[in-house]
Amino acid sequence: MQEALDFLTLTNRTTIDRLTNAAFGHHLLIVGQTGSGKTTTTLSLLGQLQQLNQTAIIFDPTGEYTRLPNAITYRLGDNCYLEAGKLTADQLLATLQVQGDHPLRTKLQQAVTDLQIQHNIKDEQGPYRRLNRPLADHQHDEQGLGAWASDFLLTDLFAQLIEEFVVPYADDRADYTRLGQQYDRAAINHYWPVLAAIQDQLANPAFRALFDTDEHAGTMKSELNFILKMFLYHQSSHRTLVVDLSLLKDYEESQRLILSLLLKEILRLRLRDNAGFPVNIIIDEAHRYLPQDEQRLADNGIFQLVREGRKLALKMILTTQSPLDLPARLRSQFGNLLVHRLLDQEEIASLPSVGLAQAVQLPVGQAELCIFGETPALVKVNLPAWWQGEENE
Repeated sequence: MQEALDFLTLTNRTTIDRLTNAAFGHHLLIVGQTGSGKTTTTLSLLGQLQQLNQTAIIFDPTGEYTRLPNAITYRLGDNCYLEAGKLTADQLLATLQVQGDHPLRTKLQQAVTDLQIQHNIKDEQGPYRRLNRPLADHQHDEQGLGAWASDFLLTDLFAQLIEEFVVPYADDRADYTRLGQQYDRAAINHYWPVLAAIQDQLANPAFRALFDTDEHAGTMKSELNFILKMFLYHQSSHRTLVVDLSLLKDYEESQRLILSLLLKEILRLRLRDNAGFPVNIIIDEAHRYLPQDEQRLADNGIFQLVREGRKLALKMILTTQSPLDLPARLRSQFGNLLVHRLLDQEEIASLPSVGLAQAVQLPVGQAELCIFGETPALVKVNLPAWWQGEENE
């Protein structure tokens, strides 16, 4: 296994097997101050995984890793998109960074269902008209929907939301066999600021690109969940999948949610159909994509994959500047660490390892490799031969 360690040079004595196990056999946490060498370590790991022909998927929030050689890069808004029908009403509102109460979220979910009927069952343009539509017809249409019918035209969502405010007459003319006979204009006016905010965000170029709502004749784009499925079911040959999320770099909450959902989808696909070969998931500066409230951690895709992925041959490589930026429940899932320079003793003490002695004085590019239950080994991370950027970022 000597070839598995080309990215590391030993500066003290340890065993090759232990290093290989630490770097590629389990979840790995890489920590260190800015400028201590974390980026070099991540790039070197990616290059080494390619040499070992191990599937690697890196979620790149800034576009920094698009220069990685032998990479297949999908950039949101460029050659891939996210299908809005994959999101719940709550998730769609959160992605658009719009607040809505429970009644509005219920109407939004029904609006999505009605647009799915219109697009997949009726095969018609425009919103699904509820005015004077028989209730029995609507129930029949809903029953025709299946898992295959998640897609819908997001450009019609605002108009469809207005349709969801159709109600019966408030007098003896009311016909309760129909969805409604008039618009509840008082309710529409009440929710108008939120409805207008949804429409504004749907017109935002970033979200139009995210959900691929614009025409682009001659340009092929792939749905992001489909791309992940292909990499999970078919082992890559010395290639790395780079998912560039930089489209949402100015929308941190949206980026955090989308990343969480994608990781949950990876976990769901592996639980449903485990292809068996190992898949390495790499997330740089992971603290940016975790909830601020630790009580919400259990619902986060990073935490779920770290906790449940090991038995499914899903391995996570996370980097962060300070281990204290990660919730303690997440840190405890990492028995193997690469620790670059840390100056705060509290940070060192927070790591699930004992014996760290040199983290406060490590030069740039060196790290302590910690295997659970073993004495840390001092290593130097080697720059990959192809890297032409600034060293040891």
